[in-house]
Amino acid sequence: MYEVFRQVSGVLVTVFVVSSLFNVGLTQKPSNFVAHLRNWHFLVRMVLVNLVLVPAVMVLAVTVVDLAPIYEAGLVIFGLSAGAPFLIALTRESNQDKSLAATVMTVLILGTVVIMPILLPRLVEGVIVDVWAIITALLTQLILPMVMGMVIRQFLVPLAAAVQPWVARISSIALYGLLGTIIIGHLPDMSDAGLWKAIATGLVVILISLFIGYMMGDGFSHLKIVGGLATAQRNTAAAMIVASKSFSEPGAIVVVTLVNTLGLVVLMAAARAMSRDAEVLLTPIGADIPERGSK
Repeated sequence: MYEVFRQVSGVLVTVFVVSSLFNVGLTQKPSNFVAHLRNWHFLVRMVLVNLVLVPAVMVLAVTVVDLAPIYEAGLVIFGLSAGAPFLIALTRESNQDKSLAATVMTVLILGTVVIMPILLPRLVEGVIVDVWAIITALLTQLILPMVMGMVIRQFLVPLAAAVQPWVARISSIALYGLLGTIIIGHLPDMSDAGLWKAIATGLVVILISLFIGYMMGDGFSHLKIVGGLATAQRNTAAAMIVASKSFSEPGAIVVVTLVNTLGLVVLMAAARAMSRDAEVLLTPIGADIPERGSK
């Protein structure tokens, strides 16, 4: 029975990723996407934080905490995977600019494709990275649906208006179905105390990443919120591709999946809190950030 739920969750991952990115494309004009590329200072900070600092924090965490090697490997892979499709859902929950989130996500996905094959073999002993499998999956499941949606939005506006609500519904249903099937499918694995220690380690790194990304917003509310969510939410699709190609035992995929699932619950709550102007929780005590208007 559990295997059935795991197989269903694998299908729902693809459905959610493709539908959510297609929905982003249907709701965003290419001009809005390109406009955010001009804010290159913020994007450079996002790349450095997501592809250098967060992986370093994760490596430090698994070094300090005594974990099984397979869980260490899974967490390192998770830390190296940036540019999560879930960022769009989190941004929607926080009432922020989805085109900004899509721009950040796309830049981080491209960065992950470049950095992952370089760093992973040096950080995880014995791991084999299938570069073309990662590139193909990311391009077909993330970039292509978003580009197709943008093309339809630009040239076939009536069609975009007709199909977008249905695509959004499919994305939402797939998201909640995915969370449920993942939890049920991995219930037998949850009796391992070592797994829970690894999950706790991953969740701590997620919270640290949320704070780090938030502080990269240069004092602007929308940049802080999107930056925090983009940094905390890792690219589970990329992590699962690498984990499944590199290890025969399921431990790496299990820890990636469960850390992502529980982390997503935490980040959904954080996104909703930030939509209600609860950002003070992420601002250091004593900080006096001047109001600089919107950017």
